[in-house]
Amino acid sequence: MLLGTVTLWAFNFTVSKYILDQGFRPLAYASVRYGLAALIFVAITLVWERSLRIGRAELPLILLCTVLLFANQLSFVYALRFTTATTVALLFGTLPIFTAILARGSGVEHLSGRFWGAALVSFAGVVLVAVGSGGSLSANLKGDALAVSGAITWAGYSVSIAPLMRRYSPFRLSAVFLAAVTLPLALAGSGQLAAHEASRSRGRA
Repeated sequence: MLLGTVTLWAFNFTVSKYILDQGFRPLAYASVRYGLAALIFVAITLVWERSLRIGRAELPLILLCTVLLFANQLSFVYALRFTTATTVALLFGTLPIFTAILARGSGVEHLSGRFWGAALVSFAGVVLVAVGSGGSLSANLKGDALAVSGAITWAGYSVSIAPLMRRYSPFRLSAVFLAAVTLPLALAGSGQLAAHEASRSRGRA
């Protein structure tokens, strides 16, 4: 399962970068991508669980997770817009470090020394690959900063959603948060979507 997850993440970076390079604007792509994913997960959850209900007491966590996920998507698509998929994927390798720091700081988890050792080895691997690239991986500091922001916001989302994972299924949470983030993405990306459609119309004329 872990290998499958890594493979899907690799496709995510590569395919998203390819689509953006073909002229799809970042917010337009993010809103369409999340809208389709929301429809799929909402349909699956309603068939399997018959409900998307989450208790009102969870509202603060839902809002926090939604904001973090929205910020993550902005960071992700614009990082890919400004730099390479390789660089973004590499900088996302810092995710375990940020997740561990946030989990420990919030009291969600108490991690062993062995974990911290493994996390430091992982971080050192990221640094070694970056240094070994001779500076050729990326020349865009804006894209690099956004990639790090993507890792931090995803770490924050992962830690924040942990209490909800104890009470609700992954399918229900995915459906709820995909749908919740689709709306602000669509609003933020409406201008880019309109411009993209106008460009396609001119191309067909």
